[in-house]
Amino acid sequence: MSETTPLLRTLSCLRKGECAFITGIRAPDSTRCRLQAMGLRTGREAEVIRCPRIGPMQIRVGSIHLIMRRSDAARVSISS
Repeated sequence: MSETTPLLRTLSCLRKGECAFITGIRAPDSTRCRLQAMGLRTGREAEVIRCPRIGPMQIRVGSIHLIMRRSDAARVSISS
C-alpha cells in the first residue's frame, strides 16, 4: 500500500459559492504582506462570490469583498 500526499488546494481552485479556511500564503514577503493587509490571514474563512472563466475572482473574507488576480489566489493555501 503506497502512501500519498494530499493535493495542495489553493483559493484559485474554488468555484462560485464555495467556502474554505485559509491555511497559509506561499509567496515572497512583499506579496504575502500585501495579501495579509487585504484581510487574507490564516484561519479566516474565504468565500468565492464571482469566478468567471477568464479574469479576476471576487472573494469575500469576513465583511471584505476583494477582486483578486488568479495568480495571487493561487498563492493562498486552503482547507475545507
